[in-house]
Amino acid sequence: MIQTFQCPPRIETGQGSAARLGALMREIGSTRTLIVTDKVLSEKTEIVSRVVASLKGSDLQVEIYDDVEPDPLVTTAERSIEFARRVRPDGVVGLGGGSAMDVAKATAAALANTVPLRDMWGIGNVPNPGLPTVLLPTTAGTGSEVTPNCVLTDVKPDGGHMKKGIVSPHILARIAIVDPLLTVTAPPGITASSGMDALTHAVETCVSRSATPLTRPLAFEAIRLIGASLRRAVANGEDLEARTNMANASLMAGLAFANGFLGAVHAIAMAMGGQFDVPHGIANALLLPYVMEWNEMACTKQFAQIAVALGEPIEGLSDRDAAHVASEAVHQLVVDIGLPHTLADLDIPRTGIARLAEESFGNQRLLKNNPRTATVKDLTGILESASGAA
Repeated sequence: MIQTFQCPPRIETGQGSAARLGALMREIGSTRTLIVTDKVLSEKTEIVSRVVASLKGSDLQVEIYDDVEPDPLVTTAERSIEFARRVRPDGVVGLGGGSAMDVAKATAAALANTVPLRDMWGIGNVPNPGLPTVLLPTTAGTGSEVTPNCVLTDVKPDGGHMKKGIVSPHILARIAIVDPLLTVTAPPGITASSGMDALTHAVETCVSRSATPLTRPLAFEAIRLIGASLRRAVANGEDLEARTNMANASLMAGLAFANGFLGAVHAIAMAMGGQFDVPHGIANALLLPYVMEWNEMACTKQFAQIAVALGEPIEGLSDRDAAHVASEAVHQLVVDIGLPHTLADLDIPRTGIARLAEESFGNQRLLKNNPRTATVKDLTGILESASGAA
């Protein structure tokens, strides 16, 4: 079977690597750069000003769009596109978490194509490469800096929300810069939820039906780093070793899932985010251990290996018992870092489970990669397990 591996043509990592942004933008031909970011970074940290200084130090003109919210709406991306068309950049910088980077991808794609943004939904619907883009994550979680994916939230006619995705190699960054120092200002809650997002990417890729010999090693190493470092990064945001490990883990998990693909956790999490406005990382954190338990019977050896990667002892255990150690370890990790562990913790009523399961089942793009075939009844059972009901 033919397998492919796609990623940005250049990835720079290491503490202080963000200082090279100006020189790198010059290398890819930019003279007028648009920064897409959020107001928290621009108003409450020095990160944006440092990035601007790097760009201006290389004699680039700089424009800033800083109105990106968490789990951004399609209309947010459209406003960014409108702003960009007025200032006419020849390069785009996405600076922030996955939200800012995804809006940057959408903006760069729209500026280089005549089709409307809303015609780009789905796989392979971006006709031409977007403007040259450099992505710099300020959280360790989404891996968006190295993926060909963009996820935005659309408001339906009835007022409900629905997550929609653009998947195309034409929205891959020209350069990804992963500087752990940019993540130091992330507060504990964001550190925790983004770290669990990265862990979900890695675990789902490990057991994906579409996993490859290249994606599995990246995913397992990401799990190992997260198991050793996420608690430390949440407990002490200035622990630079933990921050570096988490930044590298997020990068590896992003490379892995961009090519090995995701499964049932993300299918349900996307529905949960749309219907109940649950932040993506929190939805993944809540669901991951319950979906792992349900998947155990389909890939016990892989889950036993995941338990080892998480640092759990499995000596003397059967494969099935060892596999269960992995899901129990993730349950404990979610509790330790203070994230919601049940639907009840998020005030999601049991009456909402049926609709959640139905919408999740509709996401066959993701469910087809899950190691165990899922029906609506199966997804309902997973959500019942996660409900928190006695």
